[in-house]
Amino acid sequence: MAAFPFLNLKKLNQSLATEVGAAMEEVLAHGQFVNGPEVKQFEREWAAFCGVPDSVGCANGTAAMHALLECLGIGPGDEVIVPSHTFIASAESIRLTGAVPVFAEIDPDTMLADPQSIRECITPRTRAISVVHLYGMPVEFDTIAEIAREHAIPVVEDACQAHGAAYRDRPAGSLGTGAAFSFFPGKNLGAYGDAGAITTTDNELAARLHLYVDHGRTAKYEHLVMGTNYRLDTLQAAVLLAKLPHLREWTRRRQALAARYDEILSAEPFRSIPVRLQSAPEGSVSAYHLYVVRVPNRDAVIQGLKEKGVGTGIHYPIPCHLQPSMQEFSAGEGSLPHTELAAREIISLPMCPTLTPEDAGQICTLLHEVLEKTGAPTG
Repeated sequence: MAAFPFLNLKKLNQSLATEVGAAMEEVLAHGQFVNGPEVKQFEREWAAFCGVPDSVGCANGTAAMHALLECLGIGPGDEVIVPSHTFIASAESIRLTGAVPVFAEIDPDTMLADPQSIRECITPRTRAISVVHLYGMPVEFDTIAEIAREHAIPVVEDACQAHGAAYRDRPAGSLGTGAAFSFFPGKNLGAYGDAGAITTTDNELAARLHLYVDHGRTAKYEHLVMGTNYRLDTLQAAVLLAKLPHLREWTRRRQALAARYDEILSAEPFRSIPVRLQSAPEGSVSAYHLYVVRVPNRDAVIQGLKEKGVGTGIHYPIPCHLQPSMQEFSAGEGSLPHTELAAREIISLPMCPTLTPEDAGQICTLLHEVLEKTGAPTG
């Protein structure tokens, strides 16, 4: 194993083995593996964490975003604006409704959706704006919300990486008409498999969502509306309930680690070797699901760090508008230059609550050695 693995889930989960084991044993004892009491309890506690009146447990983050769009009435012939610099599920969930993803450009400093690009993407067929709090960093929400108000369309949050993030003191998940979260094992709050949730401040929307994810069911064999099976498993809800009390402390640790990365990478000797950091929109507080920088000679840097025992990732190497599955909706290579350049330069450094600021210092030392060796241009 690397001296500094990209994400040490084994160590993190071992520290909670007793708590999570007891929670799972409780489910095994009562045997309600579908729609058990832990699901409703988690929905209540997750809503409280996000500062909203309701949340809806889901099978995964993609299902959460798809259900949210469906229950907002998005469908064939509609357009939904979404940044191209994101995981494919952000666009995939739009296509699942039959609607068309319209890909927006990023701001090169924040690497988040550029509000001006969003404005330019609006057409008479636009029915929603999907903003992605990528890497755990909330977008410049107030500006985007004003654009949405001008056109009387909702803003939905893809908050799948933003557990515990905030914008102007408002939690991610409470900003738009609704928000989708993923609890994939590697997320800041991770299940022991796939899981997700939707949050919303709209009570009527919440009621539709609760029906939709459970076959449109009002009673055992009564189905009021057409729905699907996007339910959150009881076992996964139990795991999440055991982990949730630790999330705020984990977020503080991530933020402390990121602050140390920022401090070192903004000072000498890195001033003479270009390492570009993600900027935060005014008022945004990241949950640091990922710590992403931009470097020259990215592939050589990744290989050099691997040889020194430092795990890395790329989030994401192929923008959505260049994915084969999205070619029908893309203007092709060169159409989103900031997005395409970022995809060639980004590298995710180790980020996990099990790491310390001292670890960040050692990782930065190794990164500097690699950058010097790879012949990175100097300023």
